[in-house]
Amino acid sequence: MTGERAMRIKSAGAKLSAGLWWRGQVLRERGWGRTRSGRWVVDALLWPSDIRLIRNQYRDEFGRFPRLLFPRTFNEKIQRTKAFARCPRYTRYADKIAVRDMVKKRVGPHILNELLWYGNDLDEAERNALPHAFVIKANNGSGCNLIVRDAGSTDWERLRATTAEWLKFNRRYDRHSAEWQYRWIEPRLLIEPLLPGPGGAVPLDYKFMCFHGRAEIIQVDVDRFTHHTRALFDRSFNRLPVGLKFPRYEGVLPKPDSFNEMMEIAEALSNGESFMRVDLYDCGRPVFGELTLAPGSGLEHFDPPEWDLRLGQLW
Repeated sequence: MTGERAMRIKSAGAKLSAGLWWRGQVLRERGWGRTRSGRWVVDALLWPSDIRLIRNQYRDEFGRFPRLLFPRTFNEKIQRTKAFARCPRYTRYADKIAVRDMVKKRVGPHILNELLWYGNDLDEAERNALPHAFVIKANNGSGCNLIVRDAGSTDWERLRATTAEWLKFNRRYDRHSAEWQYRWIEPRLLIEPLLPGPGGAVPLDYKFMCFHGRAEIIQVDVDRFTHHTRALFDRSFNRLPVGLKFPRYEGVLPKPDSFNEMMEIAEALSNGESFMRVDLYDCGRPVFGELTLAPGSGLEHFDPPEWDLRLGQLW
């Protein structure tokens, strides 16, 4: 095949994918997601553009296309999940409101933070009933968190404008990451109490990477909203000589008193899945954060890189 012919075929494929994407988005905006058959049609139309996005984003980050059919590394296996694993329960896992019912059934309500309010318009929240400090989140997507430390002096107009933009963006979150599990979540806002952390900071975030229901790697994120660093540990909480995206945290992180309980919770919630990351906070007791199927959208670099393969082998 000549180079010119290959370019023509590639161009035709891109045009076809774009045309199917446009038709899928039109049907989606017209409400085809209200029925299972409608969602199936929209998903089928959007799938070629999902594959193109998955391949191109991975190539831009790692310098080559992912092996989707025979993946070897952790990040490649996340890309395979994004491309082919499309179970309705994944949407429930990703929805920060809907997942609460699953957590109650598997572990119990005692690990859930209190849900103070949820809805689509922050103006509907009863401000007088809110505590002094709280967190506003979007129920889907990533990175949509606002910490309010003093409700009396906060700029509610700014909060309203920011959260309104979240809802607009989150309706299209799957378009930016090709993470199907977010496609059929109805975007909403939720408010929870601000969890207590050391010295007034946010509590440490313990992320349990579970493979086939067994917690193998624990990622601890420190100062997520200021000077974000990370440390990785094995299941016995021994520090591992590896970094992941952010600089390595060089300080001492003692093993939490509730570590064994956190392990049990993570393994109970991830049971039945080939991979799931379970996020928990240490607040003197374990508090549930969220479930994640595609950490970093499968685009985060390990240091050294061979750990990408080592975690892929755990999968």
